[in-house]
Amino acid sequence: MKVLTKEEKKELVNCAMDRIECDLIITDANIFNVFTKETYPGEIYIKNGYIAYIEQRKEYFKKGKTKNSYSARNKIVVPGFIDSHMHIESSMLTPQNFSTAVIPKGTTTVVTDPHEIGNVMGIEGVEYMIEAGKHTYMNQYILAPSCVPAVPGLETSGAVFNAPEIEYLLDKENVLGLAEVMDYYGVLKNSQRMTDILEVAEKKNVFIQGHFFGEDPREISAYLCAGPQSNHEFYTGKDALLALRYGMVIDARDSSFARNIDCLVNAVKGIDTFDRMTLCTDDKEPEELLKRGHIDDCIRSAISSGRSFEETIRSVTIIPALQFKLKHIGAIAPGYVANLNFIENTKDVRVSDVFFEGALVAKDNKMVKEFEKYTNSVETKNTVFVDNFDYSNLKIKAPIENGTIKTTVIEYASLEASITKQKVVELPVKDGFLSLEGHKELNFIAVINRHENCDNYFVGVTEKFHLNEGALAGTVSHDSHNLTIVFNDVNDARVAIEEIKKLKGGVVYVHENKLEEVALPIAGLLSNLEPEELVPKVKRMNEFLKEVGIENENPIMRLFTAALPVVPTIKITDMGLVDTINQKFLNLFV
Repeated sequence: MKVLTKEEKKELVNCAMDRIECDLIITDANIFNVFTKETYPGEIYIKNGYIAYIEQRKEYFKKGKTKNSYSARNKIVVPGFIDSHMHIESSMLTPQNFSTAVIPKGTTTVVTDPHEIGNVMGIEGVEYMIEAGKHTYMNQYILAPSCVPAVPGLETSGAVFNAPEIEYLLDKENVLGLAEVMDYYGVLKNSQRMTDILEVAEKKNVFIQGHFFGEDPREISAYLCAGPQSNHEFYTGKDALLALRYGMVIDARDSSFARNIDCLVNAVKGIDTFDRMTLCTDDKEPEELLKRGHIDDCIRSAISSGRSFEETIRSVTIIPALQFKLKHIGAIAPGYVANLNFIENTKDVRVSDVFFEGALVAKDNKMVKEFEKYTNSVETKNTVFVDNFDYSNLKIKAPIENGTIKTTVIEYASLEASITKQKVVELPVKDGFLSLEGHKELNFIAVINRHENCDNYFVGVTEKFHLNEGALAGTVSHDSHNLTIVFNDVNDARVAIEEIKKLKGGVVYVHENKLEEVALPIAGLLSNLEPEELVPKVKRMNEFLKEVGIENENPIMRLFTAALPVVPTIKITDMGLVDTINQKFLNLFV
């Protein structure tokens, strides 16, 4: 956010007093006031990127001193939208390219958790996101990743953040607080690591973002007592209502993984949320950003679910601004940064014009102001180290030579959900190795550590992943981002992994002579391509995966949470099968 110098502040005051010319007047506007929830005609006087004065009396319109004016064409003018919780890496775009996808949709500020790249490249990766975010026409604020890795001892990532790393990051520019505290079981158990990290955040007096599952009043009370203040992992509505009553901020989410806004809006209908609800996107893949939108899509979802236009706009402007102590954004008022969106009406909330710091940056869903391309040595580093992996290890050695054996299986709850449950299935063993013969609903699943100086791997079995044939491999695997592969045939798996190595990361599907790929060479997570170039590749991959059985909205993302040990109730990591509730390893064979 632009900070005014002493002289610029004086000019802002003089402009407000009509002593000097302003830089721009927005005329013919219907201004939405986030403080009073009113909409009224007015003119917005801008100086040095800030709002100096708002004229509400028609007889005074166009009396101010200026050489420049811009007509709002009687559209509704609202503050620029703020996303309260998201991960840029999930868009598979660099911070700059991400901005070109979302700014035309009205997003002028994001509060992002770069724990994805942090898990791969450590402090260097987070600093890359901080610096790259400065070279855009939007505010990209950072929260220091609290869980690198998500659960120590259950997985191996490319870096480890403890209290000293968090303290270092909290002192950096544009870092607002502590990112989602995903190791909530560690918090409930008063683990030394989480206690130390939370203590650093408390001493710095920064916002602590939460990540919590469940409806247990004892657990949520303990979690709140430890320090986290918000949560975006609500699914039932009942859990959200309980959290709201306990004082937790609801970050209502519509992502490419989970759409929860409708459920949450209905859960609190009739209750004044007292500025305790924001909207967020969490994880959105690139095609959805261009096709459906970003925070503007969340706004439409909330309004269609019954939340008023006025409260919905407040949930993406002044409420998150106050939550993160951003005192100069989130409103159209004197002394606030001139981040403005023009919209046609209060129902579909389509953004036509976007101003950032008083300058027109997007119009009619396109950027109209270009920025200088930012580059960094991080973008050229290889982060995929699986050269010594023995492909014979993809076959599961059984403790018997032939017969059947009871096997622990990861069963998906649905085609859309990332939540899984433990199941025991009796499977055949042939010549000493586990076979899936006669079980078309099953796939092998493996996680291979792809970071330097670690040779961990584990192979298991999953049910209802819905990959009917071939092998699907990827280096996007929340949150440690090891190489995860779901497969039926070892030969397909081998080809997929070899292709991943050539690409230096990405997502690859292989079956016999068929090969589809999305290259993500930056940390194995991001592409250098602009949104319009990347989206066709992701779209083609999604269409192909639907053809082979993963018939959900975003098939490419199904792989991404298979190894996430903070999501109930069983996952696989490079170290083994994990009971995520009790935070312990499970035996593959029962």
